[in-house]
Amino acid sequence: MKQVQTVIVQFLVAMTIGCLGWYSVSPLIPIEAAPPSTPRPSQPPQQTKPVSPQPVIEPQPEALRNKHRIVVVGDSITQSGGQYGGYVWLLQRYLNFLYPQQPLELISSGVSGNTSALLSERFKQDVLDQKPDLITINIGVNDVLQSFQTPTPARPNIPNPQEYRQNLTAMVELATAKGIPVLLLSPTIIYENLSSRENQRIAEYIAVMREVALQYRCQFIDLNVPFRHVIITYQRYGGQGQNLLTRDGIHPNIAGHQIIAYTILKGWGVPEPKIQSLKLND
Repeated sequence: MKQVQTVIVQFLVAMTIGCLGWYSVSPLIPIEAAPPSTPRPSQPPQQTKPVSPQPVIEPQPEALRNKHRIVVVGDSITQSGGQYGGYVWLLQRYLNFLYPQQPLELISSGVSGNTSALLSERFKQDVLDQKPDLITINIGVNDVLQSFQTPTPARPNIPNPQEYRQNLTAMVELATAKGIPVLLLSPTIIYENLSSRENQRIAEYIAVMREVALQYRCQFIDLNVPFRHVIITYQRYGGQGQNLLTRDGIHPNIAGHQIIAYTILKGWGVPEPKIQSLKLND
């Protein structure tokens, strides 16, 4: 029994020495410190490109919505209105500037010397056949001028307010029958002497046009009022020695055409601050 214990003791001692010997002779594995981490170069902050504000597209006024072609019809005032600086020319450029995403075509169809009767005769061919979405009618100056003439065998029929009403009514009815809205533009003035007999009579014709507009629910814009207002104000301080808004007392100059264009834009519902800021460089 003692022998067995001795053998077991010897075995355990041998095992212990063996383990110690193995531990003592095992090569030391150096533990190196981790190399210092190289700091990454700092990246410059990414610059966000500024977002360009989207242009605000102003909606067209209700009177011009879904309109693509406007025929502007009348006498020599409208004829000259289609030329450089005229009211039709101005309207085309102002509308292009105000509503570039919603193009409009304005067609000037003015004929020198036209009365309401002559205009009515050519209304279908020169106006309706153009397939407009809107028609403006400015007529009456020649009716008034010829109403002072004496009838002759060659010209037995002299224009009068009743005939003027009939001609306006016929044109408005033709347009509305085709679903085309009409804007009636009153005559402006006849001579810058506002107390002249011509200007007294033109008031009768303007009243007739206003009544036709009410009867057929057409838009009506009185161009006579702003002309009178500007001329009266000027003459109060500058006298009556020269024409202010016309070249010859009848046909508007550049200032007169500007007033017509601005008054129409305002009547169509273009905000007044936008009208006041309009400028043309050409």
